[in-house]
Amino acid sequence: MKAYAVSAQGEQPAHIDIDTPEPEPGEVRVRVIAASVNDFDLAVAAGYMGGFFEHRYPVVLGREFAGVVDAVADDVSGIEVGDRVLGVVSKPFLREGAFAEYTTAYADGGLIVAPEVLSDAEAASLAHTGSTALSILASIGEPEGKTVLIVGATGGVGTLLVQLAAAAGVTVIATGRTSAGRELLSELGATHTVDYANLESEVAALAPDGVDAAVHLSGDASAFSALVKDGGMFISPILYSPEMFGDAERLTFVPIAGYPSAEALATLAGLTASGDLRVIVDRERAFDDIGLALGEFGHETLGNIVIRIG
Repeated sequence: MKAYAVSAQGEQPAHIDIDTPEPEPGEVRVRVIAASVNDFDLAVAAGYMGGFFEHRYPVVLGREFAGVVDAVADDVSGIEVGDRVLGVVSKPFLREGAFAEYTTAYADGGLIVAPEVLSDAEAASLAHTGSTALSILASIGEPEGKTVLIVGATGGVGTLLVQLAAAAGVTVIATGRTSAGRELLSELGATHTVDYANLESEVAALAPDGVDAAVHLSGDASAFSALVKDGGMFISPILYSPEMFGDAERLTFVPIAGYPSAEALATLAGLTASGDLRVIVDRERAFDDIGLALGEFGHETLGNIVIRIG
């Protein structure tokens, strides 16, 4: 099958042909229709995840996907061949991925039947990004009355988090680089939107005593950690340990892994099916253009970049 993978340590990702994976106990195999680009994919491609995951080469990139179940292990129930699903390739090692014609994922907590209201591109942009957003919201604690700064809010995680946080009663200050991005964030429920270029002055005017928490979805953490009040929280799915964060003595540093769970996926599916959560897709790219899509990630995109595979 065709895949986009890193073939050996230190090599750059490339299009290759590899064997189609077989579902192991507890897994299903999915014919991938679409897959979303995430920070995690760029980190794996750059070799940054070597200290966190065993790599079983070739390592196929791509974490979240939408597709159709093609095969199920003998011990799997509740998911059948032919089901249209969305999910995450979430294993304790890196090997299978979503940037391929087929992938495998855990039946329990790794995927769920996709709501009919979602397009393939939208379904491919929910499981990992949404699980990360839910984990961030949970880390804030009691949300009512808190003021939270979300930096990098126009990306896939950010657009979901703004909606979830606003619905939970958070006063959301969300950053956007463009007027179109800030307009979208307002539509999604942000209380205030600020231009990233004027971040310090605009946030200081809105929260002169500091925000209760800052969510780090892009940019340099040191550029805005000072905007959090003493004893506040700095939440990041980008930084993995306190050693990577320079203000850990003054603030509570919270790294986010964003692993999916059956409960989280069910919550996300329910919210999208009811229309209470919008999945934003910026653009779609062909499988042959994955390299281009990785280069575009985070550069003034509004929502997710999706790779069309099937």
